[in-house]
Amino acid sequence: MVRHSPERAVERHLGQECARLALDRKASAVRLLFVGDTLGIADYFVLATVHNRRQARAIRDAIRVALKAEGAGVPRFASEDPEGRWSLYDYGGVVVHLFDEEGRRYFDLDRRWRDAPELKIEEPSGNGHGG
Repeated sequence: MVRHSPERAVERHLGQECARLALDRKASAVRLLFVGDTLGIADYFVLATVHNRRQARAIRDAIRVALKAEGAGVPRFASEDPEGRWSLYDYGGVVVHLFDEEGRRYFDLDRRWRDAPELKIEEPSGNGHGG
């Protein structure tokens, strides 16, 4: 069982939101991992496989709009592979990794973080999240 401190509640919520937005935009193999007890730079990783650059941009843009509305601002760091194999968006407590299938296999974060607790991606509460 993953133990979440109250200090990590905001990050957990933002991680959930990022994962839901990726799923809403048809990303596959979406995972939300708790890395906070092992990694000092973030509490949560969102991993998702995208099928083309257009889809990756749609997910990126949806996450940016949603997290800005949540008060998280813009990513502290963002990097995108010119060939479209991967992109990374660092929101502090949450780091979003989008990969095409080749990039996901190459970087293999699923294996590297295999011992990290995985959170169930929850349905939005209330009337939805407007995705």
